[in-house]
Amino acid sequence: MKIEIDEKQIAESIINDLKRHNLLGNTQDVTIIYNAESQDILYTVSEVAELVKCNSAYIYSLIKAGLLPAIKLGSMKVRRTALLKFLEKFEGKDLTDPFIIKPLEQLNEEK
Repeated sequence: MKIEIDEKQIAESIINDLKRHNLLGNTQDVTIIYNAESQDILYTVSEVAELVKCNSAYIYSLIKAGLLPAIKLGSMKVRRTALLKFLEKFEGKDLTDPFIIKPLEQLNEEK
């Protein structure tokens, strides 16, 4: 069974209840912050590069190698969910060369 929740509708209902019970004034400003994880956000390549602390050319190479799914809407965009899946899938891997994926070498802690 799939349950979908409309955060906007719930927030508006809560605000209306607060106003109806005189707990919130009719002219009072209310800011609603939605849970970003529930929204499928699109990032530009430069935004993805900034998030993962690398350059845009490297992100394009990940896309070209088929490792990071993208869509072209004027310019290349990456869905937030695709980026999170990519990070989880390749954790512990060396992607220095996106066409040759290797296990991440463990640092030798012995001195």
